[in-house]
Amino acid sequence: MAVIDSLEFARTGQTLSGSVQISRLARLQDSLIDGLGELQYEVKGGHDARRRPVLMLEVGGVLHLQCQRCLGMLNHPLRLSSTLLLVSGGAAAADEFDAEDAEWIEASAALDVTGLIEDEVLLSLPYSPRHDEGLCRHGTDAMTADSAGRAVFAKLADLKRTSN
Repeated sequence: MAVIDSLEFARTGQTLSGSVQISRLARLQDSLIDGLGELQYEVKGGHDARRRPVLMLEVGGVLHLQCQRCLGMLNHPLRLSSTLLLVSGGAAAADEFDAEDAEWIEASAALDVTGLIEDEVLLSLPYSPRHDEGLCRHGTDAMTADSAGRAVFAKLADLKRTSN
């Protein structure tokens, strides 16, 4: 994968685009059911309105997450767009940028683009992914925890009656 000098990339307004196999994103694997597919990305260098260097990142694809309701596969369409302010190490340590500049990374002469993509994808994942209401497999939505509990206790009551 590409390694860029982030400040030079931004200063010259370069663009880098391509795809990365999801299976190559090692830190992301714990959040997925499988590592199938690929993500399309585009990184553009430039400057913000205050002439500060930025990287604009767009990533798209489909991730296979695990639904926390039914534990089945959930196709999660990913479309993220981030503008990241490039901050020198000294400025980051001294808090020399505005608090409103929420998204920033430290400028690097050897920025790993795959690592940047993986970081942004990880930050965008839902905390508890779930299918939309009524779309879980095996009718899990129809049987709530309360009705499931009642069914278990009803079976126990029947068992108790037949054993006496």
